[in-house]
Formats: sequence, C-alpha cells, structure tokens
Amino acid sequence: MRLRHLAVAAAVGGLLLTASEAAAQSSSAPKPSADKAVYVPLRGGQWQPCEGLAGCTFKSLRGNPETGPSEAVFRLKAGTEFAPHWHTSPEHVLGISGRLSWNVKGGPHARIGQGDFLYYPSKAVHWGKCLDGADCVYKVYDDLPYDFHAGR
Repeated sequence: MRLRHLAVAAAVGGLLLTASEAAAQSSSAPKPSADKAVYVPLRGGQWQPCEGLAGCTFKSLRGNPETGPSEAVFRLKAGTEFAPHWHTSPEHVLGISGRLSWNVKGGPHARIGQGDFLYYPSKAVHWGKCLDGADCVYKVYDDLPYDFHAGR
C-alpha cells in the first residue's frame, strides 16, 4: 500500500513510502499521539528518501498517513521539480527555508519561502520547483489519510 509522499509529489510514481518502509521506520521511532509532546530535530538524524523523486527527502513528524491526519517536513535539492498531481486531502504548506515556486491549478502561483503559508483544497492539482540558490525545506499537514494521483 502506498503511504507518504511529499505533498510536492513527484513525477508519475509520486513521492511515496511503501508500507514495508513505513513499518521499518515506525518500528524504530515512537508513535506520537495527540495527547503527548513531540520533539523531532530537523538537523541530523535520519531523513527518508522520497520514492520517485531524486533530490527529495522527508521526516515524519506525527500522525499516520494511512489512517488519518499527518505532518511531515520535506527537503528538496535546489532545482528539483515536481510534476502535476493531486490528493484527496486538503494540504497546508509552511515554508521553512529556500524558495519554492508552487502552482495550484485555478489558484495562486506562489513563491513559498521562510514563514510563507499555502493552503489548497481537496483534489487541487499542484506542481512546482525548488528554485536555484538553496535547498528547500517545508512542512506539510494533510487533514485526511494520504493518497497520490498523478495528472493535470
């Protein structure tokens, strides 16, 4: 079963983590719950590769993308592009560093940088690129279980 991607999903294969990869990852990390404090250092530690998109890694923060809401931080190498795709869940994107050119069909063309926020509703087709100059780091929150659909 396909699980977690980058909300900035990749080319046709998407940035997906397979269930076996997720199980391996979850066995080594405690599962945070809504009623407990969570600390995830972004510097150092293990970043997971995004399946289907070279130059992309991510860290899960909390939640289970198979069954409900989830949060993750993604890192794209400068110049990395992601193809048009959509998700059933609305997505909330918060820039941490670098500059992303982010397009939402029928919505804004945004330049996401440190502290910038972008929200788009369920099934909104989106695509973009981490601009040259610095790697891009951003947080994504999905309201619903994660899925990925390639296309315009």
